[in-house]
Amino acid sequence: MFEGIYTPVLTPFAEDGSIDYEKMKHNLDKWSATALAGIVVLGSNGEFVYLTEAEKVDLVGFCIEHFHEDKKIIVGTSYESTAETIRFSKLVGEMGADAVLVLPPHYYKGSMTEAALEAYFQEVADQCPVPVMLYNMPPNTGINLSSALVARLSNHPNIAGIKDTAGDIVQLAEIIRDAKQPFSIFAGNAGFLLPALTLGANGATVALANILPEDCCRLMTLVQDGKWEEARRLQLNLLQVNHLVTRGIGVAALKVAASYMGYEGGLPRKPMIPLNVKDREKVEGALKEYLVTR
Repeated sequence: MFEGIYTPVLTPFAEDGSIDYEKMKHNLDKWSATALAGIVVLGSNGEFVYLTEAEKVDLVGFCIEHFHEDKKIIVGTSYESTAETIRFSKLVGEMGADAVLVLPPHYYKGSMTEAALEAYFQEVADQCPVPVMLYNMPPNTGINLSSALVARLSNHPNIAGIKDTAGDIVQLAEIIRDAKQPFSIFAGNAGFLLPALTLGANGATVALANILPEDCCRLMTLVQDGKWEEARRLQLNLLQVNHLVTRGIGVAALKVAASYMGYEGGLPRKPMIPLNVKDREKVEGALKEYLVTR
């Protein structure tokens, strides 16, 4: 069973647009030394949609080689077709990934009925050599995996859990109530980490843990220890920084925040552009304020 705090790791790019592996190694070493249970490679914050397949394979191999061997690595393997998702999931499974994270196909949204989505995830899980984690990301895909669908999919022996980024706490509660156990239920955003853990989520996969991994892990520990007032204060303090590096500004802000916190953010890959001076100051100011009140 997967549990604890994971982070979907950023991918630092150099001036020429290539992956900066020296900076990636620096980050992997720092994340390895934290209380993180693991990382997600080729997640949304890793700009996986901008990578070629060759780059994806090289990056996964590099992370498997250089990340702490006692921590887990989940790899995003989403493609639009069932066959391509299965093919790539098999490949990273053979490379040593502990699990794969799979989005629903979403280009032909009108055709993605619950029946189509259920068949898709079941077929991927049938043929994947490692556990499958569902990835519910309605802001990016325009498709929401309902709690009823997730509950049905939880019966599949190779579907191990879900990362739910929808932010619908009622839906998350329904998944926790109805999913067949064991089934790992992860909050997909640090903005609702405390409510999710309070309801019984097993952990989280959150962008904020790229830059504040120990704080995200501490929040989970506070919940486990029943220190609710400390957990509440920490959750509230994390909100502003979390908003800026996720839906407020996004990946470019996360990279600026990473550099501010001693990681190597690198540049975003085009067509995404680096932050302007005003937004950079906003991100750095929020982090400075957070660190003072931490």
